[in-house]
Amino acid sequence: MMLALIILTLAGLLILFLGFSGMRNVLLPVAIIAICAAIFALSSQQTFWNHYLADMVQVDGLSRKISLILMYAALGLLPFFNLFKNRGQEELSDFLGIYLFAILGSILMVSALNYMSLFIGVEILSISMYVLAGANRRSILSNEASLKYFITGSFTSAIMLFGIGWIYAESGSLSMVQTSGVATSMMSFGFIFLFTAFALKVALVPFHFWAPDVYQGTPTLFTASMATLVKIAAIGAFYRLVQLNHAVLPEWINWYFVLLILATLILGNILAVTQDSVKRLFAYSGIVQSGFILMGFLYQSAYVDWTMLFYFIAYASASLVGFIVIHFVEAQSGSDSLDSFAGLSKSNPGLALVLSISLISLAGGPLTAGFMAKIFILSQSIQNNFTALAMVAVISAVVSMYYYYKVINAIYSKSSDQPWSVSIYYRGLLYVFTIITLVAGLLPSVLIGLLK
Repeated sequence: MMLALIILTLAGLLILFLGFSGMRNVLLPVAIIAICAAIFALSSQQTFWNHYLADMVQVDGLSRKISLILMYAALGLLPFFNLFKNRGQEELSDFLGIYLFAILGSILMVSALNYMSLFIGVEILSISMYVLAGANRRSILSNEASLKYFITGSFTSAIMLFGIGWIYAESGSLSMVQTSGVATSMMSFGFIFLFTAFALKVALVPFHFWAPDVYQGTPTLFTASMATLVKIAAIGAFYRLVQLNHAVLPEWINWYFVLLILATLILGNILAVTQDSVKRLFAYSGIVQSGFILMGFLYQSAYVDWTMLFYFIAYASASLVGFIVIHFVEAQSGSDSLDSFAGLSKSNPGLALVLSISLISLAGGPLTAGFMAKIFILSQSIQNNFTALAMVAVISAVVSMYYYYKVINAIYSKSSDQPWSVSIYYRGLLYVFTIITLVAGLLPSVLIGLLK
């Protein structure tokens, strides 16, 4: 664990310094090598200097799997940062260095055993994303997104610290591991604030208000990071917090989650239907997907952790394809409006195909990873006597098909746009993500075997 953190830290610093040197062509290779080395260190369970982090972080089975999913998702997006070369090498080094720090923060979040290490991870990830949200300094929308994200993140940090303070006052410890004890009113009060902070970070209704504006204003490749790296890290850390403290949580906590899920699924879908901006539509889509993932919080068992991990992979692979295609369409047309996607099947059939498959997967269409992910989550909910909630989720999935179909309908509508192309290198990566989506949908047992 420690070795992976050291690799990412040193590589991030090195890339920032290389931005000032003449060796600018090595920036992206260094970042890719660093993430690959960190993946190797984590997957091979290297113990180098781990004793320095005793009782602060621990890479157990669940946190290690989430960390690997985060790094694979980050690695998949990284080659597209090469598109920023057109804006200047200095900016590329800034973006890559900060992105590596964001990955570092996300790993700390999902591996934390102590509230201080959790908070440090949240802050490293958050500050990195505040900067990346405002990366397009010439855009008012990007500046606005960065400011809104910063203000919301500041409130999130304050609420989180307030909750940690209440828990520390009652327990006298900053350890996240509570295996026994009584759910006192003070402890319950602290957990409510902590859970609210995570709900803000994940953008669950009614704490979702910041997400559409921030997603729309942020440069699209960094929006992809928010939708995958930030969301998966926040939900993963949230889930581990609930899991580690399951013994001391009040009995009504499941009803708290049920209310959050219902509000997220219902309001998220209602607001998504009215969107004309595809990035805003994806923001509300991400909110609804979070509601589905949160259903996994209702049955705490190591035997069903894989259902959430499977959903993470399905969501990440589809979202990466979606946002990357939005980036290319936006670069071509100057807009992310629904009209910009009209006739994409004629102007760029390859992008139209992969975007359509990702939308079908997000909607839960058959033969895709999204379909199997929803089936697994709903099946576990029914087995744990949350049948009514599962029925609402099914209706929500059906409603979501409408706004996903709106985009697909625009893609395959008639248009007189001139054909345009994307480098085969980038198309190849998009095809890889799409193949993962299809293989996980057609042969889920292969992926489930790895996750278990």
